[in-house]
Amino acid sequence: LDAAQAVIEEAIELCKQAESIASLLVLFWVYAIQVRIFLSRTEMDAACSALQQLKQVSMRLNQPTSSYFHALFTTVDQVRLWLACGEVDQATHWVEELDIREQSSTPFGHEREEVACARVLLATAQPDGALQRLVPVLQRAAEGQRWGHVIEIRLLQALAYHMCHKERQALDILSEAVRLAEPEGYIRSFIDEGALMEHLLSRLREEHGRYGPTPYLDTILAAFSQH
Repeated sequence: LDAAQAVIEEAIELCKQAESIASLLVLFWVYAIQVRIFLSRTEMDAACSALQQLKQVSMRLNQPTSSYFHALFTTVDQVRLWLACGEVDQATHWVEELDIREQSSTPFGHEREEVACARVLLATAQPDGALQRLVPVLQRAAEGQRWGHVIEIRLLQALAYHMCHKERQALDILSEAVRLAEPEGYIRSFIDEGALMEHLLSRLREEHGRYGPTPYLDTILAAFSQH
């Protein structure tokens, strides 16, 4: 994370030296990544500041581009930030407003909004509602071969099934997420889901360990300890 933050700070300075629409697009992307880094470091004030910088950049972009980039990079992370800061009422109000007003006009934007809503439902102990929202977006993300999003959705489904006391379903879905994640060596996606995810991964390692070594699961769980 320290190395990632150093690279991002350098990228911000380089973007500020350039005066072009292209540099604005990159700067939006850079601040979005910085928000995620600060979330992973649990530096919430810094994450809020980076998000404000991102919003200022978005005001200089045209509306379609800004909307697409927000869907891609910030909808879910804004909700994650609210929840991490204990602003559950703010996140819940956002979901309620979203259900009343017209949702994102793009299918991809709608997909990310539904994932964000599922996070709020899990945080407010409504796993059944979260599962209901995640089924259609999982299918769409898989059809689009957005495997990072598929892994995220699978992890949320595993957490939801665990909350429903359906341990078998939770572990089966988590096993699928691990299968998808292993070729690219995903680590942070698991760690950022917190202690409950660590517990489920430990249970999964116990099961898989009966049939042989589990080097990837060992690596993920070791990363939890380091974190």
